Amino acid sequence: MGNPRPILALLCALAIVAASVALERPAVAQELSVSGYVADATSGSPIDRVCVTLGPPITCFTYTNSSGFYLIDLGALAAQPGSTWDMYFVKAPAYQQAYSDKFVVDGNIRFNQVLMPVGLRTLCPVEDVRTPTQTVYLPNVTKTLGGPTGWQTPFIVQNTGTASTTLEITYKRFLNGACAVRRTVTGLAAGTSFADVPNNDNDLPGDTQFSVVVRSFGAKVVSVVNEHAGTGSRAEALSYVGVSSGDNSVFLPNITRRFFGYVTPFIIQNLGTATATATSRFVSFDGSAPTVSVTRSIPGGGSKFVDPNSESGLVDGKQYSVTVSTGSAQLSVVVNTHNDAATVSAPVAYSTNGITDGAINVYGPYAAKNAGGIGRVSTIVVQNLSSGQVRPTLTFEKLGGGGTTQAFTSPDAIGSGRSWAFDPRFTLGTTTPCSTASSTCLGDGEYSFVASAGGAEIAVAVNVISSATAMGYTGIVAPSTTVYLPNVTRTLGGASGWTTPILLQAVTGTGATVKWYRFSDGALVTTQNVTIARGTGVRVDPRDVSALDDNTQYSVVVTGTGGTVAAIVVEEASGGDNAMIYEGFSAQ
Repeated sequence: MGNPRPILALLCALAIVAASVALERPAVAQELSVSGYVADATSGSPIDRVCVTLGPPITCFTYTNSSGFYLIDLGALAAQPGSTWDMYFVKAPAYQQAYSDKFVVDGNIRFNQVLMPVGLRTLCPVEDVRTPTQTVYLPNVTKTLGGPTGWQTPFIVQNTGTASTTLEITYKRFLNGACAVRRTVTGLAAGTSFADVPNNDNDLPGDTQFSVVVRSFGAKVVSVVNEHAGTGSRAEALSYVGVSSGDNSVFLPNITRRFFGYVTPFIIQNLGTATATATSRFVSFDGSAPTVSVTRSIPGGGSKFVDPNSESGLVDGKQYSVTVSTGSAQLSVVVNTHNDAATVSAPVAYSTNGITDGAINVYGPYAAKNAGGIGRVSTIVVQNLSSGQVRPTLTFEKLGGGGTTQAFTSPDAIGSGRSWAFDPRFTLGTTTPCSTASSTCLGDGEYSFVASAGGAEIAVAVNVISSATAMGYTGIVAPSTTVYLPNVTRTLGGASGWTTPILLQAVTGTGATVKWYRFSDGALVTTQNVTIARGTGVRVDPRDVSALDDNTQYSVVVTGTGGTVAAIVVEEASGGDNAMIYEGFSAQ
């Protein structure tokens, strides 16, 4: 806490005023304040008359009102921005005491809290002292962030081992990296998946952003996160995958600031146990904007975000390649790309993972031009990870095989750390629209592709957009003989609900065996054999697999026939921007 003892008398004098403010109204007009709601961790109901202290739980600074709301006006205490504070929430004898841990206040802070009734489990029990079989990190998980129809992020964890496993799941607040809740899931069988929906979890505070650490004891696991917001025509959906390891340098090929309506905030998670400083270096595509570096201090296991629209020195209307780096700590990054301002009639958004490893050949199971009945198109961004200049080439094959191979090479050399964007709507190297397949124009249709740069290491981001939806994924750098897909569904939620076709690309293989495990009981429902011409891709739609049931969720294991494959999952439902992609997990 920021040196509370000299102002103890002032705190006591203001306690009655602060309490009356909290009891009268939930509006926060102060410039330096902490406010929030306190709810029951089992029922979600607001709790009245919770004692909120600044510093040790000796004197109540304020109380919650009948809506569970409290407000602390730090400006009235002559506090300065950047001061460190902490709080206790006390409602004895009915509830266990909760502690905020220390946090910095430099504006208006929303701090929501839940309290667990006495006699039930604690919100954050001590971590399991055993060494986990595997740890998976999820940089961005939210519950009703921004309000009841705001961002929420269900996530799925799949057991990719041969034995059952126990999961320890820890939610850490963005604000200060403190544990908000820690849970245990037992008996997750091999090949099966577990799903958590934060909006359904009363033991999580609402309107809050978390990083999540999943530790598995007994088997290796993978995880995918689905990010949702809005309803009806303003519904948005994004997807990214959890990681089990990071790097001290993470590459983001396509970051924008107010670029044709798009902006790309990104979230950095520190995979270490100690606080680390992460530096994000922005380099403009065309070299016309100054290079800018942005730093964040991130607690161990915690996350912080960078919003290009809010960073000084960055230029509106520009695309940047970004490298996020730190000294020795490992990082993971998720990029959320938005075009969803209140003035946009059809908001869209998509998410991609930051790239820790490049490759000399990078694989894309899906790309499109004027496809899907909605003019879907894929812009492809290639970042040069080598120390010299490169001229990347993209080679396209029609989805399902057949047709003529088309290849396009960057007209200009790309410097180290910079990116090249290929937009198939235009003649190569120009802004002239094109429609007929030629040596400088990709024809209409759906494709798989391979990116290469003459033996140099590259990274690839794929943006799949239309006027109605937007999706994205990162190119596959390590095709595998076995790929895990934690969440595959067939008309989940009804005829217009979520269906998730799999896009398979044969790299060195000539097909794949696809095993479908039902979520509800882990049963192997069917095994499917798929033939794929080497170097091409196919779509596997759950609605076309007769052994599968409607309104059902599956975890899937894909095994390449005679070699390696790459895979992504396209998740789609009717209404708004209900479209997203995640990458399959290669066997580890």
